[in-house]
Amino acid sequence: MDWNEAKAKIEGKIVVGTDLNTSRCRNGYRKVIETNHICKKYNYNGEKGFLVPINKKNKIEIPWSMLERCFPALKEKEGYNKKVFEKYYPCQCKDHPCHVHVVGMIFVKAGIATPDDKEKNYFLK
Repeated sequence: MDWNEAKAKIEGKIVVGTDLNTSRCRNGYRKVIETNHICKKYNYNGEKGFLVPINKKNKIEIPWSMLERCFPALKEKEGYNKKVFEKYYPCQCKDHPCHVHVVGMIFVKAGIATPDDKEKNYFLK
């Protein structure tokens, strides 16, 4: 699977209301509230993406470029995980580590990836 196929699956499956909680974190907040969100933080420069609340006060932005950048790791031996995310997005990882799992669960809910038993690594289906 290449990025264009993956993107098409994400566009078709990740909609407002998609639940991105993991079994490790079922706080009830991680449901997509915008799919065409204009991302403004972290120098995203108005790129479109997803807006996901992570608790009562905070929401995180997941721009398309973030998903595209993380996607190749799904094909690697270790898969996509915190180490991969932190390499590309250290500030976001430090501010809200749940970025890691929200990105992973977008891949899972789109039918692109499967998590390992501990939901720490995600692999291409």
